[in-house]
Amino acid sequence: MNRLNKRMEEIQGYPSEELIGKDFNEFITEESKRYMEDRFVRWKGGEKLPSSYELVIRRKDGQLRNVEINAKAIKGEQGKVNYIVFVRDITDRKRMEEQLLQAEKLRALAEMASGVAHDFNNALAAILGNTQILLHLIEDEEVRESLKTIEKVAKDSAHTVRRLQEFTKKRPHQELLEVEVNATVRDAIEMTKPKWRDEAQSRGVLIEMECQLEDVPPVPATSSELREVIVNMIFNAIEALPHGGKIRIRTFKRGDRVGIEISDTGIGMTEEVKKKIFEPFFTTKPFTNTGLGLSMSYGIIKRFGGEIEVESKVGEGTTFTIILPVGKGKKEEAPSYPTSIERRRARILVIEDEETIRDVLVRTLAQVPHEVTTAENGEKGIQLFQKERFDMVLTDLGMPGLSGWEVCKRIKEMSPRTPVGMITGWGTEVDQEKVKETGLDFLISKPFDFQQLLKAVNEAIHSREAQL
Repeated sequence: MNRLNKRMEEIQGYPSEELIGKDFNEFITEESKRYMEDRFVRWKGGEKLPSSYELVIRRKDGQLRNVEINAKAIKGEQGKVNYIVFVRDITDRKRMEEQLLQAEKLRALAEMASGVAHDFNNALAAILGNTQILLHLIEDEEVRESLKTIEKVAKDSAHTVRRLQEFTKKRPHQELLEVEVNATVRDAIEMTKPKWRDEAQSRGVLIEMECQLEDVPPVPATSSELREVIVNMIFNAIEALPHGGKIRIRTFKRGDRVGIEISDTGIGMTEEVKKKIFEPFFTTKPFTNTGLGLSMSYGIIKRFGGEIEVESKVGEGTTFTIILPVGKGKKEEAPSYPTSIERRRARILVIEDEETIRDVLVRTLAQVPHEVTTAENGEKGIQLFQKERFDMVLTDLGMPGLSGWEVCKRIKEMSPRTPVGMITGWGTEVDQEKVKETGLDFLISKPFDFQQLLKAVNEAIHSREAQL
């Protein structure tokens, strides 16, 4: 650089005397240097290139700025070539474009989450329902432990679907529970074992899992979300070990805070990548990764009042450290699997288009035992209700023909005192105004919990009897 104006000093953050005589390439990022090298090779090869292009410069204070370059070659004396370069700071424009792109991605994500939630929750309802029925029936402890792992994974998956549905919405305040950190870490290791052990071994790769858990106090959190964060970081560590290596997880107490450290001996990250890893949609694997995992993990930990620290060196590995405050939360209730259930017996009409869900509902309600009649759509359900007497109706929302709302409205017109419950895979997206308008008595999101369903049915039956 031979001459420059005041604006160039402002863009780069250097006084002119520190810039004159220097190569402009000294002030651009590694990625921009590679682009310039590639551009030069193409130019030497005779390719006609546009005179305008974009680079990223690093200011004196370390801040990165996006700039647009327009260069014009001028031949001087004795054939010497000089360049007049116009540099325009386009950082704000690029940031706005990125925000618009992310807003569009969020909109598309919201549509996608809404579209798949119903089907995915139906599948989870079948898995969770059958698992809890088996837990109710089976006494073998070894089998029960395996079933409890399936139950946890199904519930965590349902929670993930709900949070994806809420990703573009403002979340209400969530009550935090008292969570045992070491137990949550052990669960996460067990859940990811098929990935870091079985799948890796099938590729001829050995990943060693080392665990050092100190005696640490509980933290205020939710176990499913904290487990999801740890699982996410274990998966990241596995991806960083394409040729095998070691994943080390340890817990420790640091003053009035608890730490969870997840480290790997993998490929590591550059400084530029490290700065962006918690940004929504940022990913180094655009075709296999959404770029939401670490962003959502960061949001979860911040909501718990904690922090995530990252250390990484290229070729040496990465360490994520989750720091959470020690504190008391509401005691988390362990799921119960009673051997006998005392409930008021009732005749229940179940209207559900998915055969697997109908089967789960029949088997669950039969534990009381209730007398259950099923219909695969709203029209058949209404016909059965007109012919027979039922104490309660359970209906799905999204069905071919009559929707759950229409079913509820028709039932209430025929028999206002008959309780109608809706079991739906749409979850948090159900319109509360419609609940009031149709007279729906209760709503349960799929996948439903064994005890939650039986409790809701029992309360509705008692409420009906109290009105008679």
